[in-house]
Amino acid sequence: MALRGCARSALAVVVSALLAVGIAAVPAQASPAKPSPSPTTLKDAKDQVIDLEAEAAAIDEDIHEAELELEEGKRRLRALLADIATQQEKVNELGDQARAIALLQFQGRGIDTTVQLFTESDPDSFLDRLTTTSNVDATLNATLQDHQTEQANLSELKRIAEAEVAALAAEEKRLEALHDKLTKRIAEAKALVARMTEEERRRLAARDGARVSFNISEAGDASDALKEVIAYAVSRVPKGQYVSGASGPNSFDCSGLVLAAYRQIGVKLPHSSRGMFKYGRSVAKKDLKPGDLVFWYSPISHVGLYIGNGKIVHARNPRNDLVIQSLDSYPAPYTGARRLIG
Repeated sequence: MALRGCARSALAVVVSALLAVGIAAVPAQASPAKPSPSPTTLKDAKDQVIDLEAEAAAIDEDIHEAELELEEGKRRLRALLADIATQQEKVNELGDQARAIALLQFQGRGIDTTVQLFTESDPDSFLDRLTTTSNVDATLNATLQDHQTEQANLSELKRIAEAEVAALAAEEKRLEALHDKLTKRIAEAKALVARMTEEERRRLAARDGARVSFNISEAGDASDALKEVIAYAVSRVPKGQYVSGASGPNSFDCSGLVLAAYRQIGVKLPHSSRGMFKYGRSVAKKDLKPGDLVFWYSPISHVGLYIGNGKIVHARNPRNDLVIQSLDSYPAPYTGARRLIG
């Protein structure tokens, strides 16, 4: 199964920009990974598969959150880099002004003012310049103070940017560890299924819940927009595959399928089931309507789409791919539902 990789290289572009303005990237310290439970501590093969798939779903959701945090961090860093560039220009300009004033002050030294007055071809012009140069010291001092203040502001911006780079590096390191952990859990689940007897596979399939068919008429009086959302999602079953981090057109994870379906009508959602749970309004299970988002686990790590007549469509996991089934047949612990439209 392919895993997302775009987030791993994105930070390099930002760090290159930082180096250009003199900010060092701070390497992150890797956190030691927690050992996974020994299979011998679990009850039997099918329970192990269910537990591993639930853990994989939670890890996948952690990956989504880490990616969203990375994107937000990079946005903050881009804004900081723009501020640093502007501040650097201000500091450079004040430095140029201070040097010009100091040069003017130096050039006026060493000649007696009375001598300059009597040797000047245009005394009035000289007196005007004399009035100006008498303010040179005060102007130079004021300019140097401004330069010092703005230089301090520049240093503070760079300090903040360095801290942001360190945080981004740490988050990217965590994201890489999560990817590795997810790959391992999926491989463990697949290996367990491969070693199962036919009877164990039948019992596992029974726990999964039966797949059912669906006709758009079962969406009842849902709006045309919501029927378009539902039609898109169910059209990806059964050929669509479950791929972590994917949102179409042929591969999806759970939140990827939902966001791709709602994208058809111009509704933008985060690629995160936990993020989606913050949208819309809460709906009781008994009041579900076609188009509602349904969520499972605590903390939330899975989302599907209620399509009507007691049925849901969801990108279930790498073993089952995309599935239409009854809501009550899905054995994961139900968390709640949100209504985006209506």
